[in-house]
Amino acid sequence: MTKKRVTKIDPKEKLSPYLSHQSSKKKKNFRTNTKISASLSKLHNERKSALLKRLGLIIGVSVIVLLGLGYYISPLANVQSIQISGENDLPVKEVVRATDIKASDKVVDYLLNKNGVSRKLSVKYSEIKNIKVQVKDFNHLIIEIDEYPTKGYIKTSKGYRKILTQGKLGSQFIPWSKVYPDKPVFVGYNHEVSLKKILHLFNSLPPDFQDQIKLLSGNTRRKSQVIFLMKNGNVVIGNISTLKSKIKYYNKIKTKVGKNTLIDLEVGAFSRPLTPNEKRAYGLI
Repeated sequence: MTKKRVTKIDPKEKLSPYLSHQSSKKKKNFRTNTKISASLSKLHNERKSALLKRLGLIIGVSVIVLLGLGYYISPLANVQSIQISGENDLPVKEVVRATDIKASDKVVDYLLNKNGVSRKLSVKYSEIKNIKVQVKDFNHLIIEIDEYPTKGYIKTSKGYRKILTQGKLGSQFIPWSKVYPDKPVFVGYNHEVSLKKILHLFNSLPPDFQDQIKLLSGNTRRKSQVIFLMKNGNVVIGNISTLKSKIKYYNKIKTKVGKNTLIDLEVGAFSRPLTPNEKRAYGLI
């Protein structure tokens, strides 16, 4: 009887791939679990940080709202005084009354509604172009007035009024002492229609010629006639319809004549000395 051959098998050798696989799987699972744990921890920290930021923002906004509400209902928010600033000839006390701002009113209301204040003042005073409202020391209002530039002045029976760049007249009657000498004075143009015509002509003339005009007289023999008293003492006569095209001759004639000369551009283009009566009439003597 033949003996069966017995093969010796090492259990470790047979189990080695399995054990190795199990070990590798455990390591892999450990690394995966570690990564998941780290990710969860990071996500938790991010959520916590975002929550704290939102909470801080809510608290911050709430504090600001409470402080603002506390200021608004406190006497500190009531208008304490009004200051008018800006280059203007308007009566300060009347301007303050025209704003209709009372001591019991809230400063914030006028900061948010400065257009309403501007409209009120612009309706009463044609000089006002726009305003700026500022606050000083919590409850002191400063109203800075921006006026339309002055084109000239018109003489009336009550005094002088500004002629503004938009064609309107100033609301105030001012004395001669407040008339700027570099601006022309319009005399004899009490009617709105005649003033508009002469203003249209004046604005169409070259700027260097405008700067030389001291006075525009509407006291003429004919409605179509215009008379300019120049700052150098000369007098220019012209026709409203043709003066713009003839004004180019003025500088040529001016260099050839002396002071107190009449330069007539109405029909042709000639000059002569002013008579004593004309000098008195134009206030040159």
